[in-house]
Amino acid sequence: MARLTSREVFTPTAFPDYTYVQRDERHQERLLREWAAQSSQLASVSGPSKAGKTVLVQRVIGVGNLVTVSGATVRTADQLWERVLDWYGEPHSTTASSVASEGETTTSELAGNLGVAGIGASTRRSSAHANSEGQTTAATVNRRGLPQVVAELANTQTTILLDDFHYIPTAIQSDLAQQLKDAASRGVRVCVASVPHRADDVVRALPELRGRVLAVDLDYWTRKDLLQIAQLGMPLLGLEIDQASLNTFAIEAAGSPQLMQTICLWAANHVGAHETAEPPRAISLDETARKEILFLSSCAVDFRSLVRALITGPRVKSGDRRNYIHLDGRTGDVYMTVMRALAMDPPRLAIPYSNLQDRLETLTKGASPDGASVINACTRISQIASGMAPLTGPALGWDEHTQTLVIHDPYLLFYLRWSVILEREADALV
Repeated sequence: MARLTSREVFTPTAFPDYTYVQRDERHQERLLREWAAQSSQLASVSGPSKAGKTVLVQRVIGVGNLVTVSGATVRTADQLWERVLDWYGEPHSTTASSVASEGETTTSELAGNLGVAGIGASTRRSSAHANSEGQTTAATVNRRGLPQVVAELANTQTTILLDDFHYIPTAIQSDLAQQLKDAASRGVRVCVASVPHRADDVVRALPELRGRVLAVDLDYWTRKDLLQIAQLGMPLLGLEIDQASLNTFAIEAAGSPQLMQTICLWAANHVGAHETAEPPRAISLDETARKEILFLSSCAVDFRSLVRALITGPRVKSGDRRNYIHLDGRTGDVYMTVMRALAMDPPRLAIPYSNLQDRLETLTKGASPDGASVINACTRISQIASGMAPLTGPALGWDEHTQTLVIHDPYLLFYLRWSVILEREADALV
């Protein structure tokens, strides 16, 4: 078996050459392959944050055939094509020059005879004079944007992946969508990636695209799918980790293959398997080792500013909020208490109000906030998260219709559970 490093096997931020899991229950790969083979449509891949959208496209199209452009870097419609040409290595301008010359040559010759007794001799003298003129002409050709991209990429294997279309300013989305339609109709393969609640942004920007966009939808991964990452990768490092630990890691990854890759990488490094071990060894992790691995994995995530804002809540006068005593002896107001309830077992990305109340009662030994306080806190938490949200949308929110607190980013849930920020902040309030 070839010796591999743990970072070659488990790749949170790159294509997983050794741990790619084919999960095609919704025929995502088949749809993309058919589209790539002959379609003049746009493709739209949507899925939750960190659910593997880019990896899916890389798998089908091939990493070497993919030109990835982030919507965050596009501020004018022409800028997209500039980014593509940057990738293609096209210079911003080229200059061609030519030289034209004209010349004239004049030749004169003088001849004579010398008369010497007994000898016949002659002399000849010639001279030449040349005049020439030259003229240099230079022409500079600049990039031609979309027409040049069409000339270079149409009907080739190269595909443009426009990630996070919703990052693009609304004012130019319609113009850009029209250009994307034009590029696709002329043989350039274009795929747009987005989160689910913004999946139809490109169609809403240009309604005539309806029927011209192939939709490929991804969802959070199941525990079974996430386990396959570990089952594929650990043997390549000569490791057999106990099933209970792998199950724990898959649950904590909260549907994110990228997070599962991170946890597996830290697990391998924690047991000293920085490269393939010989001979293979079986390892059983105890609870302390699992917690340490999960904590170390959380160090790759940082939501400090958001979490501090959420547990602080809106500004109020000192003493206006009631504090609640938690199971571990720490205390906190309704905002701190709700956030700690979110971080309780089992990890859930969506917590209905009834379940949230059960957690609060467990956390506070029954002396929990009343219903009105909890709903008001959830509403304010949602508002704070929205106010600090990136263009992809808030990391969590309160769904008033279903009365559910929803965490949209699995990394936030993981950070709440394993970074110990909630415990540190609660201690700081004492």
